[in-house]
Amino acid sequence: MRQSITARRAPDWMDVEHQRDAEWHPDRVRVEPDPSARLAALRCDNLQKVVAEVRAKGRAPRVCRYALSVGGHRPSNSLDAAAAFAVRNSWQAGGEEQTFTDPHGAPNPELRTGWRLVRKQIRAGYADGVVVTTSSVISTHAEVYEQELLWFEMHCAFVAVIAPEAKVGRL
Repeated sequence: MRQSITARRAPDWMDVEHQRDAEWHPDRVRVEPDPSARLAALRCDNLQKVVAEVRAKGRAPRVCRYALSVGGHRPSNSLDAAAAFAVRNSWQAGGEEQTFTDPHGAPNPELRTGWRLVRKQIRAGYADGVVVTTSSVISTHAEVYEQELLWFEMHCAFVAVIAPEAKVGRL
């Protein structure tokens, strides 16, 4: 049996107030927060925290590279971009033993062999994070992507995204 890592929180007073305001004044224009901005902030905050902790120990962060392959072709461009990104940030990008791929199309990252191996590297302490080209490589669903970010945060590891402006799909 697996335990969920999804954080559950009760609505705070501001959420309740906004909901009541929307019910009482339906004619007012409201701006909804962008869920991908919240997830990007969560990812960035955790990345900065983990990198600072690792550097405080006197070493460079070690990262895995992860990409999805299309049509059975090795995603060399994505993996090379991940390695270059790691070098620019003064991180140690592992060699082939820390490079993982999965075929494009597997919906849930937990069911992908390569992604499970990335997690195994994190749990074993061989890596401090993973570098991907876009957040959609992990998942196109905001809820699933958030669960993965929380898993990494719980294991004191980070997710680095080369093109962070790519949006995660709405639920």
